[in-house]
Amino acid sequence: MSGLPFDILVITDRTACAQVGKTVVAAVESILLSPLSHRCAILVRDKSAPPPQVAELLHILKPMAQTAGARLFVHTHVELALALGLDGVHLASHGDLKGARSQLPSPMFLGASRHAQDSLDRVDIGLANYATISPIYRPTSKPNDTREPLGISGLQTCLQRSVRPLVALGGMQPERVREVMGTGVGVGAIAISGAILQAEDPAMLLHQFCKEIDRTKL
Repeated sequence: MSGLPFDILVITDRTACAQVGKTVVAAVESILLSPLSHRCAILVRDKSAPPPQVAELLHILKPMAQTAGARLFVHTHVELALALGLDGVHLASHGDLKGARSQLPSPMFLGASRHAQDSLDRVDIGLANYATISPIYRPTSKPNDTREPLGISGLQTCLQRSVRPLVALGGMQPERVREVMGTGVGVGAIAISGAILQAEDPAMLLHQFCKEIDRTKL
């Protein structure tokens, strides 16, 4: 639909995992056991962890992701992505896309976080491969988030403004995929965090998401 090599961006959340008695490694491993995990990119995000701790997690996850055929991205840490040979980097809304792009070899993906009122033009995200746009619905992993969800109408407006594929984030559930990805070809993928990390059977939930995504392509 958009040229992105993944349909689902799984964003790790240490707190969400701990709430259901899981580690990030265990949660991601259960996702990567799915035969559909090659349709995922795993984005390791832990803003409170020091780089050595993030690097340790990436060292564990990288061979697992490679075996599963899934891409592995890291949030913020360009230097770790380069040192470990990851598939990409994702920057926060205030991140330096120009600086990151200048350091990354062309095959490596560069993503950016954007929200309702953020710019989405060529000057803003032109150097990125995609941008997450959030929250579409109230986030599962952030029950105290007070931001007003964009909803489908807000997502459509963002799609019209964006020069790059958007990845819809916030409150994603299988039953919402068709209305989200049916809003236009600019929706490149969906992003999920708490919903799948906390799921009793993450592989089954991934199957449900992929099934609904495939229906939008018919």
